[in-house]
Amino acid sequence: MKPQIYHVDAFTSEPFRGNSAGVVLHADTLSDAQMQLIARELRHSETAFLLKSEESDVHIRYFTPTVEVPICGHATVEAHYVRATVLGFGNTTVWQ
Repeated sequence: MKPQIYHVDAFTSEPFRGNSAGVVLHADTLSDAQMQLIARELRHSETAFLLKSEESDVHIRYFTPTVEVPICGHATVEAHYVRATVLGFGNTTVWQ
């Protein structure tokens, strides 16, 4: 499946508020260099790349525009929100 790129604003109900991040579904075919280029192009503080995992539901890698980082809180929330709404996991109720 081709990668799908999303811009998500967490912790807000208004566009262009909250903490933004990029989220890339189906990132399994992307190389490290491609992930870095996408993160640089999106220009978010972090971009989350979701990959298949045999050990858990999903494996997430995080990139800033310049380097891979080990974790990002708001990008994790946004990644799971995208999984739930786009891929249909669970309900789509958003609690604020």
